[in-house]
Amino acid sequence: MTQARRESILIIRLSAIGDVVVTTPVARALRAAKPDAHLAWVVEPAARGFLEGNPFLDEVIVWDRKKGGLKWGDLMHVRSQLRTRRWDWVIDCQGNLRSALVARLAGGRTIVGNTNAKEHADLLYHRKVARSSTDLSSRQRCLDLLRPLGIETADRRMMVAVSDAERAAAQEVLAELEIASTERYMCLVPATTWPQKHWFEPEWAALADRMRESLGMTPVILGGPADVPMANRIAEASRGGVAIAAGKTSLKTAAALLAGARLTVAVDTGLMHASVAVGTPTVGVCGASWWKGFADYERFALVREEMACSPCLHRPTCGGTFDCMRALTPERVLAAARGLLDDGLMPVLS
Repeated sequence: MTQARRESILIIRLSAIGDVVVTTPVARALRAAKPDAHLAWVVEPAARGFLEGNPFLDEVIVWDRKKGGLKWGDLMHVRSQLRTRRWDWVIDCQGNLRSALVARLAGGRTIVGNTNAKEHADLLYHRKVARSSTDLSSRQRCLDLLRPLGIETADRRMMVAVSDAERAAAQEVLAELEIASTERYMCLVPATTWPQKHWFEPEWAALADRMRESLGMTPVILGGPADVPMANRIAEASRGGVAIAAGKTSLKTAAALLAGARLTVAVDTGLMHASVAVGTPTVGVCGASWWKGFADYERFALVREEMACSPCLHRPTCGGTFDCMRALTPERVLAAARGLLDDGLMPVLS
């Protein structure tokens, strides 16, 4: 007797790192509804770390394309990667021309995406799902793309798996920073790729001092190698000093540091979303970014200033003054942190 072929489903979310984390509830929902299906995800290299070890996926396919615009050679490369099996469903959670072309090149029997997608990507879909006009959650938008598969869910929990080896690597980083394994620490994530999403360095330094003094936690700055100069300036401006883990970790080691922290304060960047995914109480300091898409996060406090121009995304109208971020103070962020911690998550020192 011929064995029945497993249903094959491909998730497409190529980038960015935070958006990949936001999309992880899709893998959870698919695995719950279709436990016997082969579930794969195609992603670009920068975000692969947050998918490795995901228990809901059978396969992570890394498309190592060249930087810049779409190139024929890159497209043919991803085609050869994806055509190794017949995809019954291809779910484009990114919704732009690049991701829609990847969906087509995969040769999926049914390609699903949103109506009115960017760059007219929806012209390449077989089944189209309208975005909700009332629920602005980025996670729910991705989950709604599963409706053509007969899957309805509001389970928005994200997933970043952290292994024992990654926790051990995080402990090595803490030891290098002279932070004892029993010491309470908090993570600060001050940098991202958009300058209009940054909060000001003196405010970070002041916040670190207030957090240390009132909450009894050691501040640890996370980030990539490019963020080290900013981290050094913040540490130098701090009265009590700040530990710098920026540039010392992989994505997964950073996730392990977040998982062991009592609190995270971050601008809108991949590590902010990862902090929520690993269950750490998280304060988001936001202005220009699409904060409406993640205002529904669990164990999360959003600190922002109500302004008509916010969120401006990639088109700030303030001439570089970044008024929405300038209006935020360390006292407001500290109050948000206290609110999270007072909700029974952990005791706050007086």
